[in-house]
Amino acid sequence: MSSTPLNQSQNKLWTFGRSRLTPPKSRNSISEAVTGDLVAELRFYGTIIPADIPQEQLRTLEPGQWLTSDLCSFYCYEVGNAYLEGAPGRGRDLVVLHSRTWDLAYWVGGSSPKVRAPGAIHALEPKYLVFPGNDTNSHFFLCIVIRPYDLLYDRNPNGPVRTLALILNSMHAVKPQNAKQKIQGILSTLADGHRLRNEKLSEIEVYHPLMPQQPNNYDCGLYPGFFLSVFLEDPDLFTAHCTGQTLIEGPRDVIWQHDRIKFSRRWLKSLVLASAEIRQAALDFSTDIPPPNM
Repeated sequence: MSSTPLNQSQNKLWTFGRSRLTPPKSRNSISEAVTGDLVAELRFYGTIIPADIPQEQLRTLEPGQWLTSDLCSFYCYEVGNAYLEGAPGRGRDLVVLHSRTWDLAYWVGGSSPKVRAPGAIHALEPKYLVFPGNDTNSHFFLCIVIRPYDLLYDRNPNGPVRTLALILNSMHAVKPQNAKQKIQGILSTLADGHRLRNEKLSEIEVYHPLMPQQPNNYDCGLYPGFFLSVFLEDPDLFTAHCTGQTLIEGPRDVIWQHDRIKFSRRWLKSLVLASAEIRQAALDFSTDIPPPNM
């Protein structure tokens, strides 16, 4: 096991902070900007299931409130979209799915899981498959599956399978139960007719690296998007660090830039409010939807 100086890990070509230099400008005119219950919506490129934010969820953006699964997914979607937009050719690097993916087998009820749009890269074809999870209905974590494409028989019929998974968790005392079996089931369901190398599926390793810990019991919904934003600054480096192959030198909170988490809730709120205004502008422009006073 080797180590990498911390200053080397900070020399990135892309960071979420540089990609989104300031939060979106919002007039906070949400009471006037809403038609109906749905105020904001966001999807990751090619992912069908949106993060839908109804009006009643806006209160959970305030300090001291638990975020919903849609708000947690909204943050991850935005980080992923910003990464894809950061440089050409990243379309096959990353797929981000909704937090409902952790219970995929339950909510699809045995039917085909339509999680990606026709023509979009298949969920198991990117280098990184990402989704937030919630195993207890009270605590969110981030799951990153690395090189899921190695499990696809058509793509890799007899080569080595390097697929592995990371669970990035801001509360180590609340770990997902049977994470390995759960992830195997998710990958099998996401295959959606594609032949998998099932004999190798049971061999994938799931890592639970030590991560910065949240200082309270309500901010967990911010951490999946936050951890993803740091991981994507140098995915290979952070993969090696999380698996123990090459550790990044320095304190854990410094490595993961934990001091930035204090801005995440305010940034997410600004994004959702701006998204609400954009959505309302589109509705106002549509002649198919009459204004509220008609």
